[in-house]
Amino acid sequence: MVAIIGILCLLLVCQILKIILKKGIINKNITDYALEYIVSITIFIALFMQESISRNSLFIIAILSIIYEIISLTYMYFKYYKKETMTDFSIKKVIDECEFGILVLKSKKAKLINNKMYEILDKLNIKKDYITNIISQSIDQLDKNYCVKVEDKYYVFVINNNEIITFDITEEYKLHQKLNGQNKKLKENNKKILLSIDNIEELEKEKNLLKLKNKYHDILGQNLSILQQYLNKENISQENFEEIKFMIQKMFIDIEDTDDTNANLENLIKIHKKNGTDIIIDGKLPQNKETAKVFFEIIREATTNAIRHAGSSKVFVKTRETLEETYMIITNDGRKPNEFITENQGIKDMRRKVKKLGGMFYISTVPEFSVNISIKNNC
Repeated sequence: MVAIIGILCLLLVCQILKIILKKGIINKNITDYALEYIVSITIFIALFMQESISRNSLFIIAILSIIYEIISLTYMYFKYYKKETMTDFSIKKVIDECEFGILVLKSKKAKLINNKMYEILDKLNIKKDYITNIISQSIDQLDKNYCVKVEDKYYVFVINNNEIITFDITEEYKLHQKLNGQNKKLKENNKKILLSIDNIEELEKEKNLLKLKNKYHDILGQNLSILQQYLNKENISQENFEEIKFMIQKMFIDIEDTDDTNANLENLIKIHKKNGTDIIIDGKLPQNKETAKVFFEIIREATTNAIRHAGSSKVFVKTRETLEETYMIITNDGRKPNEFITENQGIKDMRRKVKKLGGMFYISTVPEFSVNISIKNNC
């Protein structure tokens, strides 16, 4: 009886150990796991109620438990332990199921190669000198890795001494090519932009030169007309010659030019009045500073032309400003011109300045010579 009780105690210990071991098995058989509990509980109840159970019953429970234990341990060994043991074949099986290619070399010969790598190398017709042939067939180098086109797909080969890994980068490589194409276009566009900037700078230089040329054309013409007026005076004395000499020396010096257009106009009127030409203003310059500046420059040029070409002693300037437009008419009391007038640089400059403001510029010879300008106030 004591021996049976000892065997049952030993069997109970074995059951508890098996339950603990099976708890760590992830893919355990639930039925088998539950059976371990049932047998353990049965043995425990038999031990606990040994005095109420006959000796024969305890003996039968012990025999059945021993048989179950032998079967259970055998099953556990083959089902769980044997299955989880790693072998060379199981390693090969695992790497063959990989989606990327693996090649391990030893003395330049394939020591380990999975199915994916074998398939790719076969398509590339690479049977030996693996590293050299992979590099020679590469179409691009990404960092220290090599990109190889295999049929309609792209693979990157990562070479680390005698270990080579490859995987599909078709989508990534297409995006890489697209990005390179966009970068190339950006570089080309940058070159075009830089060229355009150079052209703009050149045009700006030409524009400034033209502006400077027009400015000094107006000023020089004005100074020449003043000198002409002075020379037309009767009874020029020696003192007058000294004054003329001074005027010639100062010919290329700009007449006072400020940001105040009205002050510039008053200065212009005073200078010409001193030399015998009256500029008679009917109205006032526009409130818009840019338009006022253009009107002043046209008055200056028109006065110069009236003195030089028509011998005028009076220049009449009429300006009006309405809600819709601002206009100006300039006439003089000099000789009437021919019916057709050849436009010189001065008239061309006046036309250009008005056109820049979106206005209209025209010259009339009937019934008298007049310069006519109109500029919309919303331009």
